[in-house]
Amino acid sequence: MRRFPFFLALSLLAVGARSDGPAIAPKFLLDTARVGGQTEGVTTELFGNALFVNLPGGPAGYPGVTLVPKTGEVWDLSPWGRIDARITNTCDENLHISLRVDNPGDWRTNPWNAESVFLKPGDTQIVSVYFGYSYGHKPADYVVDSSRVSALLVFAGKSDKDRSFIVEDLQGAGAAGDEPATDPAQRAVVPKDGVLVGKGAEAKPKFVYVEAKPAPDGSANAVTVAPDKRGAVKIQPEQGYWDLGPFTDVRVSVRNRGSAPLALAVRLDSAGGNSEELPATVQPGQTMGFEIPFEAPLPWAGEFDHAAGKGRAVPGTGTTYASCRTTAVTILAPAAPEKRAFEVVEARAVLVPATIPDWLGKRPPVEGDWEQTLAEEFDGTAVNESLWNVHTSNYWDKRTHFSRDNVVLGDGMARLHYEKKTGFQNDDPNDTSAVQNSPYCCGILNSYGKWTQRYGYFEARMKLPRAPGLWPAFWTMPDRGADFLAPDDPAWKRHQTENGGMEFDIMEHLTRWGPHRFNIACHWDGYGQNHRAIGTGNAYMRPDAEGFITVGLLWLPGEMAIYGNGLKLADWKDPRIASVPEYLIFYMVSGGWDNDPLDPRRLPDDFTIDYVRAWQRKDLN
Repeated sequence: MRRFPFFLALSLLAVGARSDGPAIAPKFLLDTARVGGQTEGVTTELFGNALFVNLPGGPAGYPGVTLVPKTGEVWDLSPWGRIDARITNTCDENLHISLRVDNPGDWRTNPWNAESVFLKPGDTQIVSVYFGYSYGHKPADYVVDSSRVSALLVFAGKSDKDRSFIVEDLQGAGAAGDEPATDPAQRAVVPKDGVLVGKGAEAKPKFVYVEAKPAPDGSANAVTVAPDKRGAVKIQPEQGYWDLGPFTDVRVSVRNRGSAPLALAVRLDSAGGNSEELPATVQPGQTMGFEIPFEAPLPWAGEFDHAAGKGRAVPGTGTTYASCRTTAVTILAPAAPEKRAFEVVEARAVLVPATIPDWLGKRPPVEGDWEQTLAEEFDGTAVNESLWNVHTSNYWDKRTHFSRDNVVLGDGMARLHYEKKTGFQNDDPNDTSAVQNSPYCCGILNSYGKWTQRYGYFEARMKLPRAPGLWPAFWTMPDRGADFLAPDDPAWKRHQTENGGMEFDIMEHLTRWGPHRFNIACHWDGYGQNHRAIGTGNAYMRPDAEGFITVGLLWLPGEMAIYGNGLKLADWKDPRIASVPEYLIFYMVSGGWDNDPLDPRRLPDDFTIDYVRAWQRKDLN
């Protein structure tokens, strides 16, 4: 039932610009709009600058109203950056109201952006749709052309009860190109030139003192610690986090301003966990540099409790530090009998290239009687389809279709090219394995049914993409061969992860992390209630001088290990490790469990593979 509270009469007199003030005057739209359609049973009434909407209870999934221009086919809102509406809940039920902004075209291809608000009875909120963003102000698959806005939809969710609301101040607002504000507490900033503290820092960091104080003489970045106290200073970003994903190390310079040797330890803190602590003693008047690598001090080692169905890292191995969400550089001073004084001269994130051993790419990283079984150098101009498939099902993001055109060979490399391009899964209009006319396209390579190997060493040299929201990987899955299946067996039994099968995620990356961190994992016993997994999402490695990483899987009976640039990053020993042949997969889709939203404005981008090589130990052939 519709009700008209006293505050509504006041609000009708208070039409005007927001208190934050757009760059140009807003363009009010209700006086240029007409109702172009509404759900059956919905009634509306336009009163001044307010549109009253009554929604009857019933089976309609998204009851609401559509507004279109009174004259012409579109609104030209190109001078503005968003559309605002003030929504008031005038009923006794909770409401979830969405505002959708459309371009001309088939709505099923999603040519729109939308946002929503939740309103308790009597609540008033502003809903803002920024062009190019949807639901949660995340970058949208589709960027509305603001010069061709053809319709505005205001709708709620399904309900058996009658509801009502009022739309006011429907307007184009802000300036062209405006983006949604980020929650300061969640803001992640890549520091310019990596500078966190010192000359060139764009923002002054915060110094948080723990049993310590600023220097009494007011010197910048100087710290004192009282006698017999264990002191510390946490240097934090002005707001939110530092995103150090583009880097590999942090260098911290500290000067001892006291008269006695100074014991210190330096570490990096993050939302995921902390790095190792680097201890050192700084002599009076000396400036000492600490270099903290993101790489784990000891390779990750796994152990799995099969009775409990849980895995973990062996204590003291691997790292939980998350460089893309760095919260502080922490300097600790253990207790000492004398007063201590020191100055933080500089803290800077840096990109340190790896030292590449001469043998990398020529043999496995361990001794043995090995023979090479695969040398795919991508030297041709077309995919070798006796080795690779370029079509398969998409089980992952449901919005990326695979096309042979997006496996691009050149300069001795294969590039899985990710772009915003509508098309059909596997280049086939009749393929129903994914949503048809999906808006994004990429290439894929897998050797299912064409090349497999049980045990051995598998290595690839790769360069990772940078665009937000991408999910590239180098991995393997079981392939027991066509002869494995009995006549009545379903096809999935051939590649199931039960009964000795396993998914090896050799290098699985989410672009939010930055190009020097990836996930390593093993999955087995299906993907349902019996699913088991172990691994680490914090594998770091320095790139070579050209920005590539070289990652390999050493797979032996009851043992697996992952190597980066020839150095061991992770290992796990367990009788359950896979014992059936595996095939190779290189893919890239969007999404992932810890990623940023896909941003179409940062596309296209490539997952580049320089080579993939494999070896077999002769006694395991």
